Amino acid sequence: MPKATSGPAPDRVTISSIGLELPVRAVGVAADGQMDLPVDPAVVGWYRFGPVPADQEGAVVLGGHLDSREYGVGPLVRLRKLRVGALIEVRTTDGGTARYQVEGVRDVDKQKLAVGELFARTGARRLHLVTCGGPYDPNGGGYRDNLVVTAAAR
Repeated sequence: MPKATSGPAPDRVTISSIGLELPVRAVGVAADGQMDLPVDPAVVGWYRFGPVPADQEGAVVLGGHLDSREYGVGPLVRLRKLRVGALIEVRTTDGGTARYQVEGVRDVDKQKLAVGELFARTGARRLHLVTCGGPYDPNGGGYRDNLVVTAAAR
């Protein structure tokens, strides 16, 4: 298991252009090897083994459920309306705010998701915000795709 990152962790994510403001909680890895997301789709998880917003390189990864049987449709459904150029603000536990500008919003087949790129610890400072996307298969256990928002640090 990788070592958890140190530094001010994400606490809240805000995307004013789509009316989104959600709490962020630190998460790790589930037993199946996937990012361990909060059960409530109104809460976003931050991958605590990756960079924090203050780091000088790498990708901050936030993820959350699109919906659930218990809670219904969550606010991340609004990510579909997000446009290139939109501002994403991530508040940290020390009261700071990191700003990112959206570069892309795309559906990626879960089987083809470039995990190494998504969770990169080096390279340009960026944010990846991930939820489910594409068609839902009730017999296959969920959504076929991930909706991936990529944003560059400003």
